[in-house]
Amino acid sequence: MSETRTTCPYCGVGCGVIARVENGEVSVRGDDSHPANFGKLCVKGSALGETTGLAGRLLHPEVDDQPVSWEQALDTASTRLRAIIDTYGPQAVAFYASGQLLTEDYYAANKLMKGFIGAANIDTNSRLCMSSAVVGYKRAFGEDIVPCSYEDLEQTDLVVLVGSNAAWTHPVLYQRLVQARANNPAMKVVVIDPRRTATCEIADLHLALAPGSDAGLFCRPAERYRAGAGQRLVD
Repeated sequence: MSETRTTCPYCGVGCGVIARVENGEVSVRGDDSHPANFGKLCVKGSALGETTGLAGRLLHPEVDDQPVSWEQALDTASTRLRAIIDTYGPQAVAFYASGQLLTEDYYAANKLMKGFIGAANIDTNSRLCMSSAVVGYKRAFGEDIVPCSYEDLEQTDLVVLVGSNAAWTHPVLYQRLVQARANNPAMKVVVIDPRRTATCEIADLHLALAPGSDAGLFCRPAERYRAGAGQRLVD
């Protein structure tokens, strides 16, 4: 029997898990010492051990639905890719990568596309969920970095959730918010979302604004802050 501390790969909460291998089978439990989740796991994280089996996995390369060696598979892929580039040019090739890749994986994929194929047609599903946040962080703080920590939830008096259904998308962090609110009755929770989601159940105020009107909503507080620039403002 062996145990390994690792991280749940699903959402961005980064819950710590302990993977236990015994008699060839893997089981997973929450890591009580991890600062992100303190042993708690959502239903997806709790079922991580069920994803390690071989059933349904592609265990060997295939070409035209036939098992082949790695050498033949790589030769076939490179030959067909080369033929496309020779016929239609580098712009005929595009990569769409997963948001679950590691930094080194992204680096290698970018090198292949930009350095060897000679095009810049590479994108990931991260653009749909993180690119706008990155732009906001860099413009506001100068770095792509989240300027807060989970511990802030226990200290704050106001939590504003914008377009976030944390109850479903980040359930462990949501439960931490629920507990923080229970411990601090003075805390207020505001949810800004056109839809009434499960997260609204703990909201003191749900702003069901019209889709596309959020920019106007955020400009108004900025105007108020600007008008009160002569007063003492607290970040």
